[in-house]
Amino acid sequence: MDRFYKKKILLAPFSPMSKAFKVFLVQEQKVNFIGFIDKNAQGNDIYQYGEVSSLEYDAILVLSPNHAKSIMSTLIKEGSPRASCFEVHIHSNEYGIAEQSHFRQLILPLLNQSVQQLFYSFIQLLYFLTPIKRKKILFISKDFIGANNKFLYLHCWRNKFNTMMLSDNKTQVNELKDNGLPVAGFESLATYYHLATAKVIIFDQGNYTYLPKLSREQKTVQLWHGVGLKKMSKLDNITYDYFVSTSDWTNESNFKHIFSARHFVNCGYPRNDILFEKVEVLTKDNLDLLFTDSDIFHFVKKKQKNSTILLYMPTHREKSVKLPLNFKKLNQQLIELNAYLIVKLHPFVLQFYKELEADQYSQIKVYDPQADIYPVLNYCDVLISDYSSIVYDFLLLERPIIFFNYDNDVYIENYGDFLFDYDEYSPGIKVENQEQLINAVKTIGNETYVLQRNTIKKLFYDQCDQNASARIMDLFND
Repeated sequence: MDRFYKKKILLAPFSPMSKAFKVFLVQEQKVNFIGFIDKNAQGNDIYQYGEVSSLEYDAILVLSPNHAKSIMSTLIKEGSPRASCFEVHIHSNEYGIAEQSHFRQLILPLLNQSVQQLFYSFIQLLYFLTPIKRKKILFISKDFIGANNKFLYLHCWRNKFNTMMLSDNKTQVNELKDNGLPVAGFESLATYYHLATAKVIIFDQGNYTYLPKLSREQKTVQLWHGVGLKKMSKLDNITYDYFVSTSDWTNESNFKHIFSARHFVNCGYPRNDILFEKVEVLTKDNLDLLFTDSDIFHFVKKKQKNSTILLYMPTHREKSVKLPLNFKKLNQQLIELNAYLIVKLHPFVLQFYKELEADQYSQIKVYDPQADIYPVLNYCDVLISDYSSIVYDFLLLERPIIFFNYDNDVYIENYGDFLFDYDEYSPGIKVENQEQLINAVKTIGNETYVLQRNTIKKLFYDQCDQNASARIMDLFND
């Protein structure tokens, strides 16, 4: 990154990941930050693609695991010099520049996209001329396969639906293949075949504006990945046929103001079905453990009697530089409490990983940030979080929650006001430093938030059972 020292820099797109990257560039490389480039977001320092040609800058840095090449191709088409556009990647917890030729980086993706679009049009025309009954349930997971997509996908496969997963996460794709499950890579002509022949297309991440025009016979479903305290920008450039929610209250207070859908259905989240499984049958065919940190799963499953399992899952922060924890001291405190702490940090928070090497502490286990945490939740006695949506899933287990909000004022300054009143919708002990956190753990058996937890759970969930996946698929029974 030294090549950008004190340069005039634009970043694309506008996202939590690029906001964190901005902080790194300003602090470490002293760059002159001009602004973000994004086709949907709005703000004082956010520019549309068409506005870039009027700006004075030295380089455009594109950081997007999903869409970097398409963003760069659009920038070139809008008049940005090719030599000024750089794709940024993250490798071994460090930022770097993807060193590729302009042909491989820009021109080849455009050619591939054109060929794929022609192939898709041909397949769609073929099925228009030769009508067939579509049966395929197609899951799309860019970058990673989230828990909602994973568990609904497994439900469909176990119940003999015609099921297919598309993903560009090679590690997860290979894991599915190793288990004999139907999966295909996203960056292939197979993508367009499956899109053209699917009955239902299911997502659990953001808007997919790159999708070709779908048949009116096809249905789209957005599972999303939870509701929390943070406000979101409007994401209505795609109208889904079904948006899956957990309650009328969450729809009216949140989702209907953000997403566009023909139907908002309160089926519940597939990932939460596993929370109602008896722990002794949790891994009935071992598929529930796909993408799970298996070492930690088996550790907590066989935890020492009378020990307490704490799970710490903080949300992402763009401006933090370190966790406010002394891990050496914390480990000793956990020994005295006969407790273990599982730490699952957000994948974007690169700077924290160096402080937590695996097996460095006897009582602290570092969970793979990309791994699925939901099979582990059943074995956790206490959740420690802050503003994350995981809090509202954990309510279903009816167990204590500690809110470690050590930077509340800074967080609000960065994100703005919360969607709901923080104190009212955070049903647990609030702590701001390590000593308060340990004291909260010591007194957790005497905590008095059961009523508040139940009140909030009734708002967030119309139905509390393990039938969310079944309810979703009932929408498509002929």
